[in-house]
Amino acid sequence: MTASQGYRFKTFSGVFLPSILTIFGVVLFMRLGTVVGQVGVSGAIGILFFAESIAIATGLSISAISTNTKVESGGPYFLISRSLGAGFGSSIGLTYFVSQSLSVPFYIIGFAEAITLQYPGLAQYPLLVNFIPLAVLFVISLIGANWAIKTQYLIFSLLALSIIAIFAGGFFGHPSISQLAVNWDAAPGTSVDILVLAANFAIFFPAVTGFLAGVNMSGDLENPRRSIPVGTMAAILTGLVIYTAVIFLVGAVYPRQNLIDDAYKTLKDGAVFHTGILILAGVVAATLSSALGTIVGAPRILQAFAADKIFPSLKLFAYGRGKSREPVPAMVVTLLISAATIWWSISTAKNSGGNALNAVAELVTMFTLATYAIINIAAAVEDFAANPSFRPQFHLYHWTVGIYGAIASIAVALFINTQLMLIAFAVVSVLFLIARRRTLDVTFGDARRGYYFEHIRRALAHLAAMPEDTKNWRPEFLVLVGSEVKHLELIRCASLLNNNRGILSVGRIVVAPENAPSVRRTVIRQLKEFSKMSGILFFPTVVTIPGKSDYDSALATLLQSRDFGPLTPNIVLSGWPGRPERADAFCRRMQAIRNLKMNNLIFSPPEADSFSNGETIDVWWRGRRNGALMLILAHLLNSNWQLRKKNIRLLRLVSPENQDIARRDLNQLVDDARIPAETVVIASKEKFSDVFRQYSQSAAVILLGFITPEEADFPDFYASMDSLLKSMPATFLVSSTGDTDVDS
Repeated sequence: MTASQGYRFKTFSGVFLPSILTIFGVVLFMRLGTVVGQVGVSGAIGILFFAESIAIATGLSISAISTNTKVESGGPYFLISRSLGAGFGSSIGLTYFVSQSLSVPFYIIGFAEAITLQYPGLAQYPLLVNFIPLAVLFVISLIGANWAIKTQYLIFSLLALSIIAIFAGGFFGHPSISQLAVNWDAAPGTSVDILVLAANFAIFFPAVTGFLAGVNMSGDLENPRRSIPVGTMAAILTGLVIYTAVIFLVGAVYPRQNLIDDAYKTLKDGAVFHTGILILAGVVAATLSSALGTIVGAPRILQAFAADKIFPSLKLFAYGRGKSREPVPAMVVTLLISAATIWWSISTAKNSGGNALNAVAELVTMFTLATYAIINIAAAVEDFAANPSFRPQFHLYHWTVGIYGAIASIAVALFINTQLMLIAFAVVSVLFLIARRRTLDVTFGDARRGYYFEHIRRALAHLAAMPEDTKNWRPEFLVLVGSEVKHLELIRCASLLNNNRGILSVGRIVVAPENAPSVRRTVIRQLKEFSKMSGILFFPTVVTIPGKSDYDSALATLLQSRDFGPLTPNIVLSGWPGRPERADAFCRRMQAIRNLKMNNLIFSPPEADSFSNGETIDVWWRGRRNGALMLILAHLLNSNWQLRKKNIRLLRLVSPENQDIARRDLNQLVDDARIPAETVVIASKEKFSDVFRQYSQSAAVILLGFITPEEADFPDFYASMDSLLKSMPATFLVSSTGDTDVDS
């Protein structure tokens, strides 16, 4: 739902009002005094400022994200999914919706407790005291968010009067510096350790978690880019000022023990001119306004999530009634969750229900903190990635603010309840993994791409500045393919050789006399589809030529087109030409590869699937120049699970008089290379072709070195090599530049 379809609320009514009414909850009236009494004014101020620092950091992050994109319905879900992607957005969106729905019954229960304290006779009708306000608030929200906002104006007036009553009672209660000094620290002889601080922090922290109520209304704002940052930050700072003033006021007026015993009664008794009823009105206003804001806001999160169609089974909840698209089905779900929770809490109150309800309340806080952490991470990633598209109109932001907000949120979660924090983390992680499986192809122009780009850019700069060394050598393949199916098999072979250790590129030259750009895009798309279908990650490069006569120049272009700083292909893999008429073009290709000082790898496919049927990986050693690269490639092949059980054999044909020296050299080579291999020294004066067939006929893969022939010698080279490879297992012919070393 876009903003134009909603109610078009202004900053005050759409963001500030829902946020401030949720910020000023029961903590202000019933818990703040207790915190001051237990840890002193200084301790309460410390707790307030740390809690508010998290709220301010998160508010700044929200402001940066919301002013950098067209904001639609969904509140935190929308902002996170458009920044970190649908996976994070879905996991947080679902958990945040559930936690918001579970918050409604706690506000209602808080209202019921305040009413029954004032009128004890109502305690025998718990269902009526809880369900009547829930039903009324649901009807108001069902009529429309416009009516809910109008109702909140009335509630805001009552809340303002109750806060005025608190200050009036404090001023007329003769505040003094001496009383403030007495209450400044914890009571004499009282040890304020980490557990006491944690308990009081947990009591107070819900007071600063209400500012997302305005963000939840994102789809109903006239100008969300302006209203969200202005309304959110104004609500946070207003809350900071009021809470600070109340802490100092109660610390300067009321005795410590009164605050510890019953802070709510102390405030009521301190009210002047019989205005204690306004304190009750404040509690009622605070609880009902928070419940109403949540009933209105939470369904909009579910509606926006369903509208993105990540989980098609939730499409019912994308429905909205009328032009304003009121999320009626999502409201009903919120009502059912709230009613079920209230029923459960009442039915179990006589046993351990109170403790269980507190645990669920803390779990809600954990999900809220998880939302804060992810919002801060989203903004930090957007800023750190330095995407040119990240141009927020809100300029008071730096990525370090988001990092602080994320770390602080996680630390607070651990501080409050480590066990529940781990449960919340597990729930969010599971939902993320489920959502990610469904959203791999879903993108909202989020910051992940920018983050990866910036990370790669920085890494490339560092990599380019480092001197090359054989210890750091990695295979970077450029596979030359055509249109035949066998060339797709060539890509699979390259994937086995690469073994996720380097970068795999696939190049193809296409004859396209007409409409070359369209043909090129089509071929690239086909290669990408094969990459996705086969599960082999590679990067396609396609060069178009008007006719076959331009092939040589196009090949030179293709071989150099993947030159990207330190990530330059160092191995060119192509197939052995099966037909003699292709021999001349193949010779020119080999010479072009040699002239560009690239390793040349030629694959001769087997007549049968010897990769699985053969017994060994045979490396024919005829010198270190090619042998080092062949042994490394054999090791990479052997590291694949398909070939893990194949033993590497290092074979060498020598004359009988050199047998002992050759065996010693090969054993030393294997030891230095740290590659498990069986050494086989063949002392014979037979032709190499006969020995080659005798020993490697049953191999799974063969690696055989060669020296690129000159043009005049190529016909003889092609004839002899073609005869040698005929009826043999899969063979890789290797011509190395000498840039690898096995004993590094």
